[in-house]
Amino acid sequence: MVKKLLGAIGLIAVLWGIGLAQNTPGDSLTSEIQLRTYLAKESVPVNKEVVYYVELSWTGDMNRYHILEISDPVLTNLKLRGSGSSNRFYIDKNNQPHSVKKITFYFTPLEMGMAYIDGITIKYEDTVTGQTGRLISDRLPVKIVEPVARPGQGMNAGKILIIIFIVLFLLTVLFSLYRYFLQKNQKQQETTPQLTIEEEFLKELKNTIRFGEILPEKNFETVRQLLDRYLKTKFGILAGTDFPEIKAVLKAVGLSDELLDKLEQAFNKAELVKFAGEPVSESDLHFFVDTLELILNEMNKKNNLKTQNP
Repeated sequence: MVKKLLGAIGLIAVLWGIGLAQNTPGDSLTSEIQLRTYLAKESVPVNKEVVYYVELSWTGDMNRYHILEISDPVLTNLKLRGSGSSNRFYIDKNNQPHSVKKITFYFTPLEMGMAYIDGITIKYEDTVTGQTGRLISDRLPVKIVEPVARPGQGMNAGKILIIIFIVLFLLTVLFSLYRYFLQKNQKQQETTPQLTIEEEFLKELKNTIRFGEILPEKNFETVRQLLDRYLKTKFGILAGTDFPEIKAVLKAVGLSDELLDKLEQAFNKAELVKFAGEPVSESDLHFFVDTLELILNEMNKKNNLKTQNP
């Protein structure tokens, strides 16, 4: 009886030990590496790129397998442009670790028609067992079709018409704005009263002569030049004309004798200042300025009477 009890206990101990051995971490690394190759698209325009994926996956950590060598694919009607790689690690619902290594190749089509990517060879090493292996992918075909229009190319008739309508609309708006501001400017010019010759010279006389700021002699010469320009502009009388001729013209247009006498005094003084170098006092300057203002105002009144009573 005792022998049977001891035998049963020994059997239980053996079975329990076997269970522990099956759950050790080392036994979870018995998976094999798997290879999968596929295309992003099986039909590609000749002016686009063929994207080819090589995917290695296994159960376990990323460092379980070490990739020793990846051969370049043998190509037909394609040219290798470049490649890249990425890694992904995740835990599944059964709490098992999984690793995925993806290599992406980019090929440029040479011409329309069929193209082929022959199998590539991948050499790897199992870092746990130290064993090496080799994987070979299948040959994949890809159809190269007619090119597609790139952004900004191949605009259809509808888009062209829309652009034409938009341009015409903008031109119409711009032309309408131009006409509006042109007419507005013309109306402003029509409503703004135009200055007469006399008013323009009165304005210049007021803005030019500064009593007490500039020497009287200089101001006096400025008034003389302004008078010469007015006579030339209004009556065509040139500078240097003798006063009797000037007086005859001004008397003919109706200028009063009183103003003509004042102008003659100012004219004679201007001649003495210019040719004899006589000094000019502030009173002389005021007299000349006042005389010219009176003449311009008088002539401006006569112009207004002519306008009102043609």
